[in-house]
Amino acid sequence: MPPPRDPEIMPDERVGSDDVFEVRVLGEADLSGSYRVAEDGTIFFPYAGRIQVVGLRPGEIQQLLTQKLKDGYIRDPQITLAMSQWNSRKVSVLGQVNKPGPVSYFPRMTIVDAIAAAGGFTPVAATNQVRLRREANGRVETKLYRVSDISQGQSPNVTVVPGDMLYVEERFF
Repeated sequence: MPPPRDPEIMPDERVGSDDVFEVRVLGEADLSGSYRVAEDGTIFFPYAGRIQVVGLRPGEIQQLLTQKLKDGYIRDPQITLAMSQWNSRKVSVLGQVNKPGPVSYFPRMTIVDAIAAAGGFTPVAATNQVRLRREANGRVETKLYRVSDISQGQSPNVTVVPGDMLYVEERFF
């Protein structure tokens, strides 16, 4: 499995449960703030009530909030929305790392970044035995990467996407 090209690695920017975004409404400090998407896919927004946002893109949420406030509350609401945490996007890092489990994804995250987010390798990690498992187009692909070689500049780094699983093998002594 060759490293994905940039257009292929960009995850869909749709909001999921537990994601957090910042909303700023010009001149309305009471409406501005941080909003976390509930497990049921909604947020509670003043004057608008409970709003379903899971599956929407940030720009679509911004338009929805603008429309809700226009409907009898603010004449011409000026709203900005910025994602602050993509908690619904995770990469699993398992095996011989210091903190195995899911790590939060960020755009253009690499294998090295994911392992660092999991606390780095344990002393018994086989740094050149890291398996990347990816589901794409209904198929599961697994490939072995030599992360020590990547860290030393001998191999190109590989970009990961949400849903990928990395497994760091234990080395043989």
